[in-house]
Amino acid sequence: MIAEIVTRQARPVLSIFSLFAALLLVIMSPNPAASYEMLIGTGPSGSFSFHSGKLLCRIFTKHDQEMTCSLSESTDPIDNLTNVQGGSLDLALVDSLLLEEAAAGRGPFQYLDISYDRIRVVSPLYEVPLTLLVSTDAELSTVDQLPGKRINVGPFGSPQNYLFKLFMQAQGWTEKMFPVVAELPSSMSQDTFAFRQGDVQVLVHRGVHPNNVVTQLMKDTQASLIGFANQGMVDLVTSTPSLSRQEIGKATYPSLTGTLSTFGTTMTLVASADTDDETIRSLVTALEQNTQSLQTMHSSLAAFTVDKKPEWFGSIKAHRAVAK
Repeated sequence: MIAEIVTRQARPVLSIFSLFAALLLVIMSPNPAASYEMLIGTGPSGSFSFHSGKLLCRIFTKHDQEMTCSLSESTDPIDNLTNVQGGSLDLALVDSLLLEEAAAGRGPFQYLDISYDRIRVVSPLYEVPLTLLVSTDAELSTVDQLPGKRINVGPFGSPQNYLFKLFMQAQGWTEKMFPVVAELPSSMSQDTFAFRQGDVQVLVHRGVHPNNVVTQLMKDTQASLIGFANQGMVDLVTSTPSLSRQEIGKATYPSLTGTLSTFGTTMTLVASADTDDETIRSLVTALEQNTQSLQTMHSSLAAFTVDKKPEWFGSIKAHRAVAK
């Protein structure tokens, strides 16, 4: 009987202790509901867009420890833009020319029944220049001497193909002025193989610099790199808000004798207009506080700054939290 009384009295004490311990554990444990995920759309693994996305994730999560950040890779940049518009991506790295065409419903967007009116610029990130890699037998030192050469402009629908044909229009050139206008892709090194074999004398190249493929070709074949600096380029850039005049420094490649002038597009970080102001302000603050770190990560990021313009590339609005 005494043992039974003791046992009955001990049970409430154990229950109260267990309840207190459980409550203390809940209070001291991190609250998963307080964290949130940032999903950034980039190009495929191995691309500079993907590399830049990783840098951004590192900066954002360091600034806001309640954030987790991951990348969504895609070979189709239109998918990234569409997913930001639809809300399945928080951010994406998108080319400025693609942004301009999406807003105007031109190019690949003319047959899409999708409005991209909710896309907003957070910050331009880096420039993507268009250049020409020229073989020694082409005897070519300026872009004005290009007609009459065998040229590869990249696969149909690719950015370099499209940009080069815009330049041709500005120059008043036609394909009949070139003995060969190939559309070979870089996959399986088809373009560089044709260049090494002499099937083409000029490669249209679009991408950040320095570039390992360009470096190796210049070393192996004594090829030269030239830009699109002429009046046609000036006219094209003036009439196309998403394009800009760009430069590649002399120190980028050993064979460059001076700064190379050309034109290109700008890879840009975008979000939806529906993204809340507090989140965007936090991202912009993180970029501002880590500007110097970004600038030292790669030569293409050396000129990065946070510019709070209210509008970009003709008609693309900045997010309201950036423009304020």
